[in-house]
This record gives sequence, C-alpha cells and structure tokens, in this order.
Amino acid sequence: MADNYNNGSGYVNYNICRSFNQNISTSLTMLTGAAIPAFTNTATPALTGGQPCSEVIIINKTTGDLTLYDMEYPDAANGLLVGTGESVTLRGLTNVAQVSAIAASAGIVYYRTQFYSNNPSR
Repeated sequence: MADNYNNGSGYVNYNICRSFNQNISTSLTMLTGAAIPAFTNTATPALTGGQPCSEVIIINKTTGDLTLYDMEYPDAANGLLVGTGESVTLRGLTNVAQVSAIAASAGIVYYRTQFYSNNPSR
C-alpha cells in the first residue's frame, strides 16, 4: 500500500507512521529513524535525515533506565526517565531526530513515529 493511499472513497490517510528499533548506548545517541551522518553528539546537530513526525512512541527494551532529551537541552536537569519495559509518547516534534537518549546499560529501544494520535474526521 502506498503512502497516502486513496482507495477510491476520497479519503486520504495523512497519518504516515513508521516503526524503528535502534541500539542506544551509554552516551548521548540521537533517535535517527534514518542515517544522520552529521550527528556529532552536540546540542544542535544538523538534521540531514531522520523521520518527520509530530510525535513518537518510545518503548525502552534495554535492561536499565533510559533518559530522553530534547536535542536543545541535553543535560541531567532536563532528562525524562523511562524505566525498563516502560513506554512514553513525546509530542510537539517535527522530526524524530529532535530526541536523543542515554541508556544506563546499552540496548535496543523501539519507537514509532506518527503525525498525531487520532486520524482527523473528514
């Protein structure tokens, strides 16, 4: 099925979602959704890829806590702690690459990007 599939009903699904998994290390790691070769572990990396979205659902499958950061505030005072096996939805994004994470012990994180929680009624 193609993105924005129109089955002849006149309805077009604008909520394009993508699912990813990524290894998160014990140092600041950007959620890429795609290759971001310009990422340099700085507070303002160049967005050369990533996955456009307005929100992301993140599931911590590492064996320790995961700390999430807004790319503009990667310091301990502004982190969001997500325990092992827990999930969180972050909203107000334009690209998943705006989120970075640090794992207490390296492991896999699963995430799904989307544009909004509910499809609009038209």
